[in-house]
Amino acid sequence: MSRSITFYRPSPAVFPVSITGGRCELNCPHCEGRYLEQMERATMPPDVIRAFDKAKASGASCVLISGGFTRRGRLPVEGMINVIREGKARTGLRVEVHAGLVEDSTIGALAGAGVDAMLIDVVGDDQTIREYLGGRWSAADYRRALTSIRASSIPVLAPHVLIGVDGGRIRGEFAAVDMIAEARPDACAMLVLTDAPAAPDAGEVEKVLDYAREKLECHLTLGCMRGRGVDRSKYEMMAVNLGYDGIANPSPEIEKSVASAGIGVVWKDGCCIFP
Repeated sequence: MSRSITFYRPSPAVFPVSITGGRCELNCPHCEGRYLEQMERATMPPDVIRAFDKAKASGASCVLISGGFTRRGRLPVEGMINVIREGKARTGLRVEVHAGLVEDSTIGALAGAGVDAMLIDVVGDDQTIREYLGGRWSAADYRRALTSIRASSIPVLAPHVLIGVDGGRIRGEFAAVDMIAEARPDACAMLVLTDAPAAPDAGEVEKVLDYAREKLECHLTLGCMRGRGVDRSKYEMMAVNLGYDGIANPSPEIEKSVASAGIGVVWKDGCCIFP
């Protein structure tokens, strides 16, 4: 049977919303709030409803609820759950929530609000969490969160792994993949640190990508964040060679490489976690 890969175009199908505006207690060195600046700001419940309406009017098919995290590694989403429910009901849009290590009760409430997918960045090293991210939680907390999301009625559990998150060093990535594998997720997106001065070694990146493909039986993709320039196409080629199921925002170079290799391509507008 011939092989195929899915290429994803997240924008404008995915409409990102920050419920904290530009605020984040962590302010991690690889982000420093830059990614929040690219999101629709909706810090009050009426703003969230307007964001849903704006997403619908723009032709989006999915709303991503995200924002800055607390020192406990959580998105303060509790006060927005009712309006998330209302926004989904009035627009019919798919809803993803990037909520971090929220409590079990919050996971249950989000499930009741009709959330379609939960995204969670998994970090497998305590030192990275404490010293690089400035967080007040441990790697073991991800196991609890993953288990709780998996046990809920939320249809899609989609963890993410940022390779080289600790200033380009490979520390807890393999442990993160192991925890994710235990949770039997529906999808997983692998990301690569984009800051060139602290970029991880390409050979080490390939080892993590290979390990993830070996351990994870879910829909596995190379996500939006993954280096720049030559490194970007290099990581994409790794994903293709390792049998990944999809790539978000593929470069022209990988499009040509896949075509020349006789691999079929399915184009999809939306988030790469959905097969």
